[in-house]
Amino acid sequence: MILRIVALTALAVGLLELTGSPIASQESNTPRATDPAQVKEALAELQGFIGLWNLEGTQKTGGKTEAWKEKVSWGWKFTDRDICLTVDFAQGKGKYFTAGVLRYDTARNKYVLTLTRSDKTEQVFEGGLIKGGLKLERTDPATGDVHRLTLITLAEGIRFQLKYEKQDGGKGIFASQFALNGSKDGESFAGSAKKPECIVSGGAATIAVSYQGKTYYVCCSGCRDEFNANPAKYVTAKK
Repeated sequence: MILRIVALTALAVGLLELTGSPIASQESNTPRATDPAQVKEALAELQGFIGLWNLEGTQKTGGKTEAWKEKVSWGWKFTDRDICLTVDFAQGKGKYFTAGVLRYDTARNKYVLTLTRSDKTEQVFEGGLIKGGLKLERTDPATGDVHRLTLITLAEGIRFQLKYEKQDGGKGIFASQFALNGSKDGESFAGSAKKPECIVSGGAATIAVSYQGKTYYVCCSGCRDEFNANPAKYVTAKK
């Protein structure tokens, strides 16, 4: 028994020396919000993503172009430990991805997007801002292939584009794998009336909430839940 305790203690010390934490866990790759205000500010740069998008997927296979449709929804999520953006692909039934979580790593000044594939495995992409959105990459440790995701809004926020490309072995040009393109639900190129501002995130809002007899607006269900949990906080800040 004593020998077992000594062995376990030695193992824990070894993990501490290698990882810098008492126990290495799967959560070690998840950025933690050391400064919630900084994280929220960084993610607010992508406020244009928020909402429901009617997209068409395209992929060239054997000289032919395959097409399919997906509704993709972006929203905010607030918890005691985390602030992030979430994305849902076709209500969890997307052709390639089902869901995802976008965080901002304050220590490394990087955006980190964890996507769940249709086979339930996860892929982690990292990168930074570009005009209109994000450019993120991940490298396959087994093949050296570099996978690139570009996500941007176009036409003054009415259109959305996701491009997935791959560079074989990390060398040469990036070849297109598939793309998703389309428009925000309920929007048209003819334009629409200016929407009220989300009291939580500051973006264009479409969902009404109320507090002490007054009506306010939020941009997504995540901001609605956050407002309902802390209404006085946001009403006071607005004043």
